[in-house]
Amino acid sequence: MAKVQHYRRLNTNLDNLYNSIKELLESQKELRIVSEYKVFLNSVSLRSIVAVNTSPKVWAGSLREIHVSITGNPEDYAVEIASGAWFGSLIWPGAVGLIVGGPVGLAAGVAVGGIMAYEFEKHLWNKVLEVVKKESTVQPALDSIDHYHD
Repeated sequence: MAKVQHYRRLNTNLDNLYNSIKELLESQKELRIVSEYKVFLNSVSLRSIVAVNTSPKVWAGSLREIHVSITGNPEDYAVEIASGAWFGSLIWPGAVGLIVGGPVGLAAGVAVGGIMAYEFEKHLWNKVLEVVKKESTVQPALDSIDHYHD
């Protein structure tokens, strides 16, 4: 699942934004950064960071990994949060549900795992939005934000 938000006319220092998002991820005790890169693709800046969830909740359905990317320039950029390993996040709760409650237990286990994964991603997305507001020299107005959801 991915969530993308496009920002325009905010005069944001993208290096500071990236570093603040990295600090946010590092401050989450259940996340461990496993890769990061800063490159240019077709003359467009791309900064990306991947963190894995080390919490025991992963076995109960929480997301296993989070990808955060910033692409663009200070006046026109997008922030994307994509969560990976959704299928793996649902296997364990589904299997336990199947063993305990049959097909109904399977459905319940997968539902609980999906809700936990969604809540984890939503919590992180809200924190990233706070960082964007903090790092932008111009506060976002409604016409400067485009929303994209998957």
